[in-house]
Amino acid sequence: MATTPGNVWEYSIRELITKRIVTFRHLRNALAVPLELPTDNSANKAAEVANSFAGGNRGLRRRAYFNALMFDPEDLRGMFNSIRLRKRTRAYFMLGASLGPILAISNPADYIKALGILINEYDTFMAESGSKTKKRHFFRKSKGGEEHGSSASGNYEQGNFSYLDTHTPPFDLDFLQVFDTFCQITVIMYSKLADSLLSIAMTQSAFDNIAKIDNRFKRVIGTVTKELDELLKNAITKELRLIDPLDMASPENEINTDWETSSIYK
Repeated sequence: MATTPGNVWEYSIRELITKRIVTFRHLRNALAVPLELPTDNSANKAAEVANSFAGGNRGLRRRAYFNALMFDPEDLRGMFNSIRLRKRTRAYFMLGASLGPILAISNPADYIKALGILINEYDTFMAESGSKTKKRHFFRKSKGGEEHGSSASGNYEQGNFSYLDTHTPPFDLDFLQVFDTFCQITVIMYSKLADSLLSIAMTQSAFDNIAKIDNRFKRVIGTVTKELDELLKNAITKELRLIDPLDMASPENEINTDWETSSIYK
């Protein structure tokens, strides 16, 4: 039987979706930093509730990054400093929070269309860096409980978008917690995208739209993995120096030899 373009496109998209799901799950496991819970029962329960909203890292099994190294939590927080990465943390929070209502869309075609609109609005907002958009307070109610529109007809100058939620939390966000939850909701988004392929005709237009949506999340992966690769390289270099007395003795490669208490970012 001859292979049609639609079948080729669908196969490529499914393969891509599977790859993204595996990657985001792996990144979540590699960056997992369990929260330390107090021993008091009441405080322990409160911390568990807070942890569930923060991404549920407590029960997450940490894994070595690409089967090479299990990162030290202190080194992870040194690389992904929440203050230094405040803008990116807010961007991931904003994009992840905006995906929530879209996941409730049951019609596959409308779901994919809404994702495309969201990505366009997100790129527009980020390109302007908020200079021409009005940031909304996190706890401010929307007008009359109006629902999301079906098209990107929002007034960008006033900060009104069809799907992008630009509410600003009144507190600093923790990058690792935000990214953990972002990975979870992104996996759900891709899983539903895979299910949607069963009900739509795979045309060139549909293929291009899904590819554009994926490109945004691919860039997120590229940014984070680049930083993790640097962290991995530094950690391996440190370990190699510990077992090379000649290298350790070199003043050019002076390094803290207290490997049990030191961090490569101290």
